[in-house]
Amino acid sequence: MCFLYMFDLLDFDSQGKVRASKGASLEKAQSNFLYLVSKFNQNLLKEKGLPVPAFFKEELSSVLEGVEKGWDFDVAKKKVFSECLPQISLLSNRSDKEVISALVESSSVADMDFAEKFKDIKNHLQLEYIMTITSGKVFNKVDALREEEMTKENKSKLFKEVIKYNSLVCAAERVRENGVFGVQSVGAIG
Repeated sequence: MCFLYMFDLLDFDSQGKVRASKGASLEKAQSNFLYLVSKFNQNLLKEKGLPVPAFFKEELSSVLEGVEKGWDFDVAKKKVFSECLPQISLLSNRSDKEVISALVESSSVADMDFAEKFKDIKNHLQLEYIMTITSGKVFNKVDALREEEMTKENKSKLFKEVIKYNSLVCAAERVRENGVFGVQSVGAIG
């Protein structure tokens, strides 16, 4: 399981369930978890050239707001997962931490906006180094976004950057452990 850094948006207990974090109440952390899952789904839809279903455009925000107000998290979780692509829906029977870890581990960094930097790298040490430097820049970007007013647009950017950061760190870890080179070798969903 890859190391996960959630920037105080959510945390996990010893059983892998979402719990409150330093920066979010339990309800807010649960809402953030569902939003993060929806962002992974959106990335996968984009990767496959598929449109975003109406649920994510019209209903998701009210589900997230409801969870923040105390709605039953398990019911909301089932609803969100039922609207996701099958590759993500199949993860719904795992713990919350295992879901996020599986999504991070299977995310492709090959299509992310910084992947061009990795294209011509010839050895795994150089690839790991470049990925680590890039992840540091993404980390700083996440920190800056957390300081901004949390508009809908900024929230979307923030969660996209959290996904990038965790995916890059996980990919760099795989490069270090396995000595793989080439961005295509470091993971893709489905």
